[in-house]
Amino acid sequence: MSAARATNAVRATRAALQQSTTATPSTRQFTASARTSASHGPQYDPPTGWLFGVKPGEKYQKEGWETPFFYGFCGSILVAGVAYGFKPDTSCVLPPFTHPPPPFPLVL
Repeated sequence: MSAARATNAVRATRAALQQSTTATPSTRQFTASARTSASHGPQYDPPTGWLFGVKPGEKYQKEGWETPFFYGFCGSILVAGVAYGFKPDTSCVLPPFTHPPPPFPLVL
């Protein structure tokens, strides 16, 4: 019986040593490859003086889609505003109840 206890003690000691030498679950890596950053290059672009790709002093040339997009977007907002103004009243407030006139005049 003492041999079984000794074996269990050795197993417990080995398990404790293995747990202390291995990484904790919060820092354990799930890959065998070395850690690399996920960037695709440097993130900093030095200032060039160009705004939206237009060289200073040059006039901006519109692309073909910009004018129809502008008028379509603004026009749809205008139509939505007019339609909202003409929407039906869907409130649940009922008009005040009106009593029918009495069949004879009330005299006090």
